[in-house]
Amino acid sequence: MLRLIAVLAILGAGMTLASATDSSGNSDGGIESIGQQLNSDGRAVVVQGTQTTGGGTSTHSRTGRDSNNRAGGGHVIPRGPVTHPNPDAMPAVPGVINPVDCRTASVPCRLTPDATPGPAPRPRVDTVPAVTLTDLARFRPVPPVLVSEPDRVGIAGLPVNLVATAPTQTLHGELFDHAVTVRFTPHHFTWTPGDHTHTTTRSPGTLWSRAGEVRFTPTPTSHIYRDRGTYTATVTVAYTPTVTFDTGQSQTVPGFVTSTSAGVSIRIYEAHTMLVAHTCTEDPTGPGC
Repeated sequence: MLRLIAVLAILGAGMTLASATDSSGNSDGGIESIGQQLNSDGRAVVVQGTQTTGGGTSTHSRTGRDSNNRAGGGHVIPRGPVTHPNPDAMPAVPGVINPVDCRTASVPCRLTPDATPGPAPRPRVDTVPAVTLTDLARFRPVPPVLVSEPDRVGIAGLPVNLVATAPTQTLHGELFDHAVTVRFTPHHFTWTPGDHTHTTTRSPGTLWSRAGEVRFTPTPTSHIYRDRGTYTATVTVAYTPTVTFDTGQSQTVPGFVTSTSAGVSIRIYEAHTMLVAHTCTEDPTGPGC
C-alpha cells in the first residue's frame, strides 16, 4: 500500500514538512528528493518528491495555500533562513548595521561594520596659562635714552626741551616650557625734571631742529625751571607687553612694564638784562661778562 509522503501545513508565514506514516505507525520507506516552488498566483506552494517503497518508486505532489487565503494573496515564505549557495561570493553591503533579508537565496546578505566615517578627531592644541607681569620678570626692555635742548643747559624761566628715544622692542626666550617672543610697545612717558615735578605724555617728544622750531620754543615735552641750579632729569617709559608662543597663541599681558632712563644733569642759569656801553667782546671785563 502506497504511503502518503508528506503533509504540508501553512502556518502564518511559514511551512512545515513532515513525513507521513501508515496506520500501523511504520515508516519503512524514505523520501529520496523533495522540491518546492510557488504557483503563478503567488499564494500556493507545490511540493514534489519521490519515495522508494517496497513496491518501487513513486512520485507525489501536494499543494499548500496561504492560510489567510486573502484576495490578491501574498507570498508564502518558508520558515527559517535560506542558505546562500556561495556565501563567500556574497558582496558586502557598506554601511549596513542590521542584516538584510536572508530568507531567500536570491537576496545576498552579510553583516558588515558601519562604514560611515565618524567625526574627525580634533587636533591637539597645547594650552598655555595666562601670563602675568610677574612671569615676565626675566624679560626687560632696554632703558630709554633722554636728551635735552639746549644740550644739558638752560635758562631759568625759559623752556628746556626734553626728548626720549624709546622704540618698540622684541625679546626672545622661554616661558612655561615654550619658546616665546615678547614685544614691548611704548604706551606713555613720565618725565621727571628733577625739581620735584613730573608730567605724563603719550609722545616721546621731538627735537627743535627736527620740528623746524627755533630754540626755547615750548613743546608738549618741554619743561621750565624756575630757579638756577643743577638738576637731574629722567624719563620713565611704560611698555605694553605682548607674548607670542611657539604654538601660535598670543596674549597681551594686562598692565605695563616700565623702564627708566639714566639721569641727565642739566645746569640752569639766570638771565639778567642791563644797559652797557660795550659788548662783552669789546669789554670782556664789563658788567655781566
